[in-house]
Amino acid sequence: MASYRYVVYDGAGRRLTRAVSAQSTEQVKRMLWDQGLHVVDIRARLQLPSLEELFPSFVRVRPAELIVFTRQLATFARAGIAIVEGLTVLRDEAASALMRRALTEMIADLGAGASLSAAMARFPRIFPALYVDLIRSAEVTGNLDDVLRQLATYMARDETAKRRLQNAMIYPAIVLCLALAVITVLVTFVLPAFAELFSEFRATMPLPTRVLLSAGTFSRGHLPVLTVTVVATVAVAALYANTVHGRDRLQSAMLRIPMVGTIVRYAVIERYLRTLATLARAGVPITQMLDTAITSIGNSEYREGLASVKDDMLGGDGFAAPLERTSLFPRIVIQMVRVGEETGTLDANLEHAAEHYAEEVDYRLKRMIALVEPALVIAVGTMVGLIAVSVIAPMYALVHAIH
Repeated sequence: MASYRYVVYDGAGRRLTRAVSAQSTEQVKRMLWDQGLHVVDIRARLQLPSLEELFPSFVRVRPAELIVFTRQLATFARAGIAIVEGLTVLRDEAASALMRRALTEMIADLGAGASLSAAMARFPRIFPALYVDLIRSAEVTGNLDDVLRQLATYMARDETAKRRLQNAMIYPAIVLCLALAVITVLVTFVLPAFAELFSEFRATMPLPTRVLLSAGTFSRGHLPVLTVTVVATVAVAALYANTVHGRDRLQSAMLRIPMVGTIVRYAVIERYLRTLATLARAGVPITQMLDTAITSIGNSEYREGLASVKDDMLGGDGFAAPLERTSLFPRIVIQMVRVGEETGTLDANLEHAAEHYAEEVDYRLKRMIALVEPALVIAVGTMVGLIAVSVIAPMYALVHAIH
């Protein structure tokens, strides 16, 4: 999509100069004519690659911004304001340049006759498949404001779950970083000072001190090589983790870590059930609902295991039985799905099950933190204590050497 600069006169006779992104000059003309503007000039602009085009992995719309956008758009829809007018207001108030650029192009697409879901589908890094599918369903059923509110609620809960997991890792990460910093200072700066004193008095240092001193001397002598090695290792690991194969291996490994694996599994189940409930409540067709939920699940093992559920459902097996055959879900989930199928309250039962596992994730996170905190304190205390002994022991040895 190219960028164009146009000059127009509005209904009040004011001369306006603006920029817009569009597929062609004709599309810009149609959009301006539809707005009742008198076109004077339209010219293509030379456009350098944007930051998000050069580094797409680092420039994104924050989830909080998308949630606010969805809630505000729902308010406009409920008030009966035209979508193009609402998007224009939201574009002017957008916090990020990426969102402003996307909304500008969406307004141009809508002016050219495209649907809202089709305009959003052009920006998958902002509007995921779940978002677009729900908007497409709302366009058919005519309940756009309700669907937008459901979407905002779903995204807010999903973001809350992610922040819970991130917050749980903050304390252990801080403790480990501080411990490594203390150990590095002691080994790199404190112990070498003792080595010089011992060499002057020709005294023999204790074995733990000699070991730590050798490690510190080696680290200082090979600092550039070690730095490059560590940075290269981290970079290669990060690049591999961003590949499809690496991401799949990492996700499978996470499920097998004691304590952490159960939390990740329950978080995946909660997200899958909540996505299904949101799609079912919005009236999305069952086949499309299953495809969208699988793509948004975020775990390769569950995606592969759930691939056969859709075919089994279309074969007349219902939903609970194929879900049970995957062996990926606890019996309580299967029971609630089966009851929902029989009573016609599948969306409500899926939502209840999702709430149950959200509480389970929260409870297990708190329990894991309660166990990890004292374990970390003991481990860090032991490491610092050993190093402290290695620092104090030479003092006594030095006193005996002097006497």
